[in-house]
Amino acid sequence: MHTFIKVFAMVLVIGSMGALEIDKIGMTQAITQAALGIMLWVAVNQAETIDKLRRRRRV
Repeated sequence: MHTFIKVFAMVLVIGSMGALEIDKIGMTQAITQAALGIMLWVAVNQAETIDKLRRRRRV
């Protein structure tokens, strides 16, 4: 599940750059979309770290 969300976040960031380049969206929307993708990526990394720590604690 984490991998799927990371792929989705990557698509958001890359897609915002591509859409901005072909002039489909404005700069504000591109920045917002890229920021959302980056925040999503960071949140998923934190969730993975928490899962790893929980698994270690159980063992």
